[in-house]
Amino acid sequence: MRYDNPNLREMLAAEYVLGTLHGAARRRYEALRNTRRDWQQSTDWWASRINLLGLTVTSVNPAAKVWRGIENRLFANGKSGFNWWRALALGSSSLAIALAIFIASNLLKAPAPPVFINSPATVALLANDEAKPGWILSLGKTRSGKTEMRVTALASIAKAPGKSFELWVLPADKSKPISLGLLPKQGNGTVHVADKVAPMLANGGLAVSLEPEGGSPTGQPTGAVLYQGKLTQI
Repeated sequence: MRYDNPNLREMLAAEYVLGTLHGAARRRYEALRNTRRDWQQSTDWWASRINLLGLTVTSVNPAAKVWRGIENRLFANGKSGFNWWRALALGSSSLAIALAIFIASNLLKAPAPPVFINSPATVALLANDEAKPGWILSLGKTRSGKTEMRVTALASIAKAPGKSFELWVLPADKSKPISLGLLPKQGNGTVHVADKVAPMLANGGLAVSLEPEGGSPTGQPTGAVLYQGKLTQI
């Protein structure tokens, strides 16, 4: 097996975190993860991404009639509840495996994770005053050595038609905020960080202001600061 193949490593890391890697293959993977830093980093990256998927989905409370309808369909014909639920459990296991494969295949279509600056990962969760998260940021480097942040917009972002969300780094020396660019309102995006700004991220804070469409016209925040956060290692 080509253990230095990054595509193979990412595919196996995704399957391992999803729980679809079994038997000898899982044991081989764990041995590699325990002895090779790059495999541990891939494991941590997939774990953080998959575990945070729940934050991208808006919760929905089903109506009471939905549960009554399920009960009626299950037991209206007099079948044993135990036997039906046993069959359902078997079917659910198959469904879970299929869902895991579906998630993995779609996540693997996403850009490959960057090489993390710090092990295992450096991330930030930007939240508002009510502690509702808006974006997840993951700091890394491109293959050419440039610093960038991968961004995932969450379902709880405040609606802002005709406006843009702009990301700023707040230097630790209290100097003026520096724009890092606009954040996506949904889905994923990338924020490229200038070489002179990258060192400020270690100790500086992050803030998101609401700006006119296209960003601040002055080079400084002009609207309300709605979200804040700070990069940290996980």
